[in-house]
Amino acid sequence: TGKYFKVVDSDDWVDLDSYKKILDKLREFEQENTQIDMLLANYVYEKEGAKRKKVMRQTGFPRNEIFTWSDIKHIHKGHYILMHSVIFRTKLLQECGLKLPEHTFYVDNLYVFEPLPYVKNMYYLDVNFYRYYIGRQDQSVNETVMISRIDQQIRVTKLMIDYLVVKKQELVKNRRLYQYMRNYLEIIMTVSSVLLIRSGTQEHLDKKKELWEYLKSKDKRLYLWMRNGIMGGTMNLPGRGGRKISVEGYKICQKLFGFN
Repeated sequence: TGKYFKVVDSDDWVDLDSYKKILDKLREFEQENTQIDMLLANYVYEKEGAKRKKVMRQTGFPRNEIFTWSDIKHIHKGHYILMHSVIFRTKLLQECGLKLPEHTFYVDNLYVFEPLPYVKNMYYLDVNFYRYYIGRQDQSVNETVMISRIDQQIRVTKLMIDYLVVKKQELVKNRRLYQYMRNYLEIIMTVSSVLLIRSGTQEHLDKKKELWEYLKSKDKRLYLWMRNGIMGGTMNLPGRGGRKISVEGYKICQKLFGFN
């Protein structure tokens, strides 16, 4: 029933001072009769046992001003909006027809991904709002747990492929938006691929191959762009040695970004 909608996962929390600043800004928009579709803020990895907390900012996005996709000068590789960063206008979520699959983990990617074509006006408030707790062994984002639920991760990845392909003709009219969503899908393809490699079973290696073939069957041009990129190339290196390089690259990213 609220004008804006925010999801906070049960493991996580928000910073009170940042929350007050966000509410003040939203009230200011109301008083000025200004409408924004999406407000972005920073999130912080509250990683168990880590002394240094990694702050994830919206790199490349204008700060403290209303902006559109065309105002974004450069889409940084590896940057994508997580659920933790975003507050949507409630009616936008209703009007875009968002319907997440039930009894499925990892739908937070769909929750952010599918409304993006409907987002026109955005605002990035540079405050450390969301505290993203990671490190508990039974968490859904724990790597071992994700591998055990890999079919759900693959399902979400395929739904994202389907959505981008269906919307492509509309999206390419807005270059920055399409570029951003394409990069987002590339990251999710990489995550799915590396988890399938990490499991080490032939069954999962076959599923990785099938996932890339699925992308190819849906949009060959998109497949070639992704397969020939640095991420896709690294995830598809041949043989045991190639898979070892893929995993080592993934470990470096873990250390750089502090995720599980």
